[in-house]
Amino acid sequence: MGFSTNTFLFIFLLGTLAVYIPAALFLPRLKVPVLLAASLIFYSWADVTALPVLLAMILINYGCGILMEKYRAAGQSRYETLFLAVGIVLDLAILIFFKYARFILGISFMSLSGIAYLVDVFREKVKAQRNIITFALFMSFFVKIVEGPIIRYSDVTRQMNRPEFSTARFTEGIRRFSVGLAKKVLLADQIGVVAHDILGTANNSPALAWLGIISYTIQLYLDFSGYTDMAIGLGKMFGIDFKENFNNPYIAQSLTDFWHRWHMSLSKWLRDYFYIPIGGSRSGNTYVNLFLTFLLAGFWHGATLNYIIWGAWNGIILCIERFLKKHPKFVLPELVRHAITLILIMIGWVFFYFEDFRQALAFLPTLIGLGSTWNSGFTLRWYLSQRMVLTLLAGIICCTPTLDRIEEKMRENRIWDLAYLALLGVSIMIVMSSTFQTFLYIRY
Repeated sequence: MGFSTNTFLFIFLLGTLAVYIPAALFLPRLKVPVLLAASLIFYSWADVTALPVLLAMILINYGCGILMEKYRAAGQSRYETLFLAVGIVLDLAILIFFKYARFILGISFMSLSGIAYLVDVFREKVKAQRNIITFALFMSFFVKIVEGPIIRYSDVTRQMNRPEFSTARFTEGIRRFSVGLAKKVLLADQIGVVAHDILGTANNSPALAWLGIISYTIQLYLDFSGYTDMAIGLGKMFGIDFKENFNNPYIAQSLTDFWHRWHMSLSKWLRDYFYIPIGGSRSGNTYVNLFLTFLLAGFWHGATLNYIIWGAWNGIILCIERFLKKHPKFVLPELVRHAITLILIMIGWVFFYFEDFRQALAFLPTLIGLGSTWNSGFTLRWYLSQRMVLTLLAGIICCTPTLDRIEEKMRENRIWDLAYLALLGVSIMIVMSSTFQTFLYIRY
């Protein structure tokens, strides 16, 4: 049940709001139980047979957190460490089995949230949650369970205990949700038709090959950031704030800068719970630590060779950039650095797109005219219709800070709320009249 489906918009979301808003206004103690019940229904709707796995993960992390604090208070640090290890091992075992042997929706994000919680309890950054209802909501909140962002318990402790529902937050949530839904159905899905049609065809000309990978690059960002916008918007509607997950990644001047802007909840998780613990830049070989971190990032996305290569590609480039930063001889112009960065990103997306590694290797040479036809002719004009050109231009604008500046100006005057409502209305009409296209990142 994706966020851009009739079922979610007209049945699940409206039904949940119909129960939650009266509870928030008149029986605030019921806010957390209502959200938990909605989350369990949402998860069961996707796959009711997976519900016991979710409940098991909740109980494992809840129990280990409490036992860790119990043995710490008793001065038995070895048992505290033992239950940290038990919790992490079980989280990883569930992740590996149910992601790669039998895919379960949201298992990746639940596992990382659970591990971060246990480590933060061990580091005494947070106290173990004693209320099982509140902890279950943290693990299973339907807003973030499918594609993230990866929420840390330390960031939402107070809000998970008492969601801060208000008219102003609810209104801001609708605005953010409207933008995310529009990114998904008005832009990403339309651009995706071109991307997948071209990338799924062999023997493209260089021009078509570049159009295909550029379209996929735009689609992937709009699709994933659109989901994040909807998740953040929904969270605000229910009184819970999530941190941003994207910061205009395609304006990056280096791949290092890109990873400070793309899927920030994942990159920060990898930094804090893997890269730094294995030594980071302070002990061991920094380049090995960095490479292993992104190799893990690739494996987290999937166990197939293409994702491992994608992770290795990012790791190698990041190591090279780190070396060059320490041994600078000259600095390239900003525009050149930006262009090189985008090319490196798109090469990485080739491996990300093609699950068959051989297809990726076959596609790459077409970008420079090897093993392909140079005659794009009518085909290129067919894809670049006036409507598609406008859609691509709008997509490019949404990949830059321009969209943020427009939204900032719109928030200064409440009259622009009508524009948000119009955007929401048009997007819903598209949802009602078209076939649902799942979010690209839902399989990770």
